[in-house]
Amino acid sequence: MISEDIPSESNAVLIYAPSVTFFIVTPIFILFRIWSRVARRSSLGWDDTTIIISFSSALTVQTVMVVSCSYGFGRHIETLTTDDKLMALKLFYVAHIFYKLTVNLAKISILLLYLRIFVQKWFRRCCYTLIGTIACYMSIASALSIWQCHPLRGAWDKSIQPTCISLNMNWHVNAGFSIGTDALDIDVTNAAYMDKSTTRRAQTCTHDGSYHGWRVIVTSIMRMTNLDLATKTLDTTFDISSTMWTIIEQNLAIICTCLPMCRIPIAIILSSCFSSSKKSSHSVSQRIDGSRGQTGAGNPYVRPRSVQGLTRSVVLPNDEASEEVILGS
Repeated sequence: MISEDIPSESNAVLIYAPSVTFFIVTPIFILFRIWSRVARRSSLGWDDTTIIISFSSALTVQTVMVVSCSYGFGRHIETLTTDDKLMALKLFYVAHIFYKLTVNLAKISILLLYLRIFVQKWFRRCCYTLIGTIACYMSIASALSIWQCHPLRGAWDKSIQPTCISLNMNWHVNAGFSIGTDALDIDVTNAAYMDKSTTRRAQTCTHDGSYHGWRVIVTSIMRMTNLDLATKTLDTTFDISSTMWTIIEQNLAIICTCLPMCRIPIAIILSSCFSSSKKSSHSVSQRIDGSRGQTGAGNPYVRPRSVQGLTRSVVLPNDEASEEVILGS
């Protein structure tokens, strides 16, 4: 590993900051999603399994990139030893393979969720078509990432003069496909939202998916604007702004996919926070009123009124196919 005694300008914070942040934030939404399933007595579906695999791939990307920084990723390439440079670029190569899996599996997960909720045949056909298209592209993109150079070592060691595909074209096509499928997904869900046969809860799900999908698109565009620098720069270990946006994009994709199932947990947490603040303010006002009462005449004892009536009990539905159980709302 690179010696810390060697002074060198570093952009490693562009890797550390988003990685550490999402190491904490993203698992919270995954746990909220699983908790919502358990609390509503709904079994985990293929959408949940897919997002867990996507999250595992995202963790791999972040872990590999953090380790690469210990070999000099983020520093000027001329300051690195040959061994450190090759290891840093090799880890960067591995991270991009798992990035392809992360983003596309997150897209498939939200479409699998829609299949559990919507019954309209036209919408389900659209979902199946998108799932098939994304799955095929994911397989091709992953294969191209693995075998981008011949021999394989040439992906991180250009000194052997390998024959490689155009990274500039490959990365731009990948970014364009990601933005295009997100936009198409939003268009389809908006059409389902306007369908009169769509229930209110399903409309809420599509609204959340569309609203947060735009955030992922904006992040993808920000990453795309930095791809030219990443593919054309000679200082590949220092000009790493596109890698930062890669980490942000993949985690936002996972979080936005989990949000429709996180409405109840988030509402419970927010309500408990507000209720605790109200209780504290109420206790303060009671102490003030009590101190005022002690200075004046004693207040007569008022006996609490008895309340008679019926006791209501709420029974949660146990229909695993219902929208309430699937969405946790």
